[in-house]
Amino acid sequence: MHKMIGEVCHSAGIPSISIPDTLFNEGIFDKDWQNDERLLDFFIPGKIFYGFRYLPEILLNESLRLREKKSVLLIRDPRDALVSQYFSFGGKNVSHKLPSKNQDTFLKEAQATSHLNIDQYVLQAAEIYLDKLNKYKENLNFENVKLFKYEEIYFDKRKFLDNIFAHFGIPVESRLLDEVAEKNDVRPEVEDVAKHIRKGSPGDHVDKLMPETISKLNTIFAKICAWYGYDLST
Repeated sequence: MHKMIGEVCHSAGIPSISIPDTLFNEGIFDKDWQNDERLLDFFIPGKIFYGFRYLPEILLNESLRLREKKSVLLIRDPRDALVSQYFSFGGKNVSHKLPSKNQDTFLKEAQATSHLNIDQYVLQAAEIYLDKLNKYKENLNFENVKLFKYEEIYFDKRKFLDNIFAHFGIPVESRLLDEVAEKNDVRPEVEDVAKHIRKGSPGDHVDKLMPETISKLNTIFAKICAWYGYDLST
């Protein structure tokens, strides 16, 4: 979804940067930059910073005053998110876009879980994902956060974009929002595990995971998901 934000900003001339994507393309991965204080100089006022898939330590630096800033948070049913993660760069699957540099290192790290089937993978990755959701809850000031659920915006990307830029008080032409939303409204009719947008539709975990795996995930995520407004019992 952050791709749409980047496209709108680029076309509208809104100063912006996805630090994670820029560094990833250069072959510099999350573990190598998330605590690097040299990045602090990039966080200047008047610019949109997007593309963060979790809350890196660098954003918690006191000088950035994160809790005072407006932000947007997109969350997803963790059961679906973990299934999607498996097909992107878990198990034997690597559909994620490769970096321009340092591809061998990326593939080596991704293939470290190639011995796991999907049920094993999601259970192994569950605690890390739980920690991510808890860090958002603990460190963001939700009075300044516009919270979106993937399941709600999947079918209305135009409204998603409109609400994002309205939250920041940035006017954007309706025509541009229409164009970007339509271009990125990809809903595959047939699943293709080789593509990054493999399926996308909410509820995919029901078809992919064993019932006992879903039950374990429900237990792991019940409390935090209830806080975010998800009922995993249904």
